Amino acid sequence: MPRVLAVTVVLAIILTNTASAFQCPLLLKQLTDAAATMNPNEPKVKEGQALVAEAKKLHEAGKHAESIATAEKAARVLGLQLKLAKMNPAQEEQVRAAEQTIGH
Repeated sequence: MPRVLAVTVVLAIILTNTASAFQCPLLLKQLTDAAATMNPNEPKVKEGQALVAEAKKLHEAGKHAESIATAEKAARVLGLQLKLAKMNPAQEEQVRAAEQTIGH
């Protein structure tokens, strides 16, 4: 019984992280495309682009919840509304916890 529980927990973690992983590129593309239409010399655009770069690095490091939270912060700076793919409650909780960590 403990072995079944351990396997279930490990699978849940893997599936949650994998499902979050696809979200990052979707958000980063939206942000990059929108920023490309803005004045790159504006301070908010520079800040937004820096946050997008940070979100990309976090995604590449496998820190998907932090990447999503940083992408959402970039969207707020740039005044954008992102279209997120459906996340399950565990993924949403990971993103909210990451927002607390990065200081939203």
